[in-house]
Amino acid sequence: MFHLIEAHTQCRIDIERTNASGAILLARTKFQQGGQSISTAQIPTEHSAEFNALCRVVNTTETDKDADITIERHAVDKENGYVEPLHWFSVLPPMSLRNAVEKFKKSIELVAESTNLQRELSKVLNGIDRLRRTLAL
Repeated sequence: MFHLIEAHTQCRIDIERTNASGAILLARTKFQQGGQSISTAQIPTEHSAEFNALCRVVNTTETDKDADITIERHAVDKENGYVEPLHWFSVLPPMSLRNAVEKFKKSIELVAESTNLQRELSKVLNGIDRLRRTLAL
């Protein structure tokens, strides 16, 4: 149980660090772009063409609520509606923006890992609680 608590705590720390690093990289990109900042014309609206998410968070099995959470990634495929949002801003985005994207992708993976650890810890705590109740009888 203690190793689960430690792993979950470390995962939460990693999420915070990764998100903070991604935010700093986004700020650096905005600073470097200066007057060339993103206009609202570049961001999709409800009248834009439909597109699918490149990344989805899914349960490994839909029927089992205790199943692990995984990240399902799709390759960029414009014909099937999978577009790269990074290219909304420019064909050759700055390195700091590409690094920020990688940080946020890693953050999503860490959130899934944290969720799985939290579910496992909850199972252990429920098992301990059941044992205490049976011993109390």
